[in-house]
Amino acid sequence: MVDYSVWDHIEVSDDEDDTHPNIDTASLFRWRHQARVERMEQIEKEKEELQKGANECKKKLLECQKKMKELEVQESAKPDSLKLKEELEQLKKEEKKWQKKEEELKKKEKTMPWNVDTLSKEGFSKEKKERKCVIHCKG
Repeated sequence: MVDYSVWDHIEVSDDEDDTHPNIDTASLFRWRHQARVERMEQIEKEKEELQKGANECKKKLLECQKKMKELEVQESAKPDSLKLKEELEQLKKEEKKWQKKEEELKKKEKTMPWNVDTLSKEGFSKEKKERKCVIHCKG
């Protein structure tokens, strides 16, 4: 059985809307498009910030784990190892928070209605690219 629920959330049919005679239809479409583009830009910013934060957290976690391994080899710095263990636990909690935020963003993207810009993607392009010809000469 085919699931048609995906088609319930589409923001495409602007031309079918009945607008009030006093409202300029072209302006209304322009405003809707502008709002849609701004929402998409906002989500892209959120993605970038989330990615930066998650990467930063992973780097700190790896550094902390590396320091722990170095201290295990030395076996002399007990107070430092306790601090690092606490820091490691905190970084693991922070990493879980970032993963949770990432899942929330994915859910938010899934529930966003499709629009003209996101409905389809270019499968292929007939655009020709310049190719440099390499000539092999015997000389």
